Amino acid sequence: MTTSPTGFYNSIQEATAHVIDVLSDILHVNTIFIAANDGITNVIVDSFNREEILVKKGDVLPFELSYCSLVLDHPADHLTISETTIHPHTCDLDVTKTMGNHSFTGIPIRMKNGQAYGTICILDAPSVHLTESELKALQAMAVFLGYVVELEKEKIDAEISALSKLDLISSLSNKIRFSLTEIWGATDLMLTTELTEEQQQYMSIMESSSRSLMTLLSNILDYSNIESRQIDDIEDPFDLRTMMENVLSLYTEVAARRNLELKLDWNLTSSPIFIGDEAKIRRMLINLVDNAVKFTSTGAVTLSATTRSGTDAPEVELELKVKDTGIGISPNKLKLWLEHDRGYSPSYGNPGLGWQITKHLLKRMKGKMTGISEPGSGTEITLQLTLKIYQESA
Repeated sequence: MTTSPTGFYNSIQEATAHVIDVLSDILHVNTIFIAANDGITNVIVDSFNREEILVKKGDVLPFELSYCSLVLDHPADHLTISETTIHPHTCDLDVTKTMGNHSFTGIPIRMKNGQAYGTICILDAPSVHLTESELKALQAMAVFLGYVVELEKEKIDAEISALSKLDLISSLSNKIRFSLTEIWGATDLMLTTELTEEQQQYMSIMESSSRSLMTLLSNILDYSNIESRQIDDIEDPFDLRTMMENVLSLYTEVAARRNLELKLDWNLTSSPIFIGDEAKIRRMLINLVDNAVKFTSTGAVTLSATTRSGTDAPEVELELKVKDTGIGISPNKLKLWLEHDRGYSPSYGNPGLGWQITKHLLKRMKGKMTGISEPGSGTEITLQLTLKIYQESA
């Protein structure tokens, strides 16, 4: 584990790894783990098992079925249970039936405002108790992690607030775009020449990085306009199918290099011409397709359109879906990102600027975003909008 050159930790994960290392040296217990709790799930951020493997990093439990929920609900500054198979609060839990009888000690990790981040916990043989000095060491580490979580949250909040002050970046955007376009173009030309396999890999990395920077720049400028309320609502006719094809075409080369299939699934019975804000819809689809391509190494990314209302209705309920066969994310993580305005969770971090922009734009268009996902089984994100069908005058 490494820290930044300033000596500070770059993330809560680095800090928790350090705490686990320290505690495993000074506490002669079987299992030490740090869990993040958001009220929905209990996620093991890091763990140490001396002999018997009881808890593993990445394990997830429903919050109310975990020992950690008892710690955060307990009025004292720590919770100690001598025997989990006997204690009335733990004896019937599935986790107890799985692990068997143990002693348990838990310390809450809280931020300055009292909000809980998670817990530091100990599991050992039945009736084993920590000494007063060992308990104080745990409490000190919990306070330390509380400060780290607070700093990380403040950092993210500050970065988001800073995005509303991007006038300077906006004035320099044309120069940045011009430089990126030159790099992008030169890379494309180099890829058409005779290169060794190693050189092709390097050029592909350069091209991918240029595309990512261009997308990031566009997102920063979009966010700046949203924050400064310098964004107009446009109601003009546009060809939805053509626009969707253009979005997919932006990723044709990247997909080809990965043997990744890009699909357009068209399920509209009405005319493809709608009245609405094409630029906003296009930006939302680019953000979602960009994420899908980024996290999909094999299989396909599918962009689809479906209408619900009848063909004679002046307005239709339009569903635009981006489905991938990528790494996927946990349902609870996706639920938090969909429901929270900022998408921030101490347990799961920040989903990215493109995601926030999509939510802002969709909210402005009075739309709705839903999604389904499972780790290892891909992700499907759906945008629901109401648009007018373009009717040519006689």
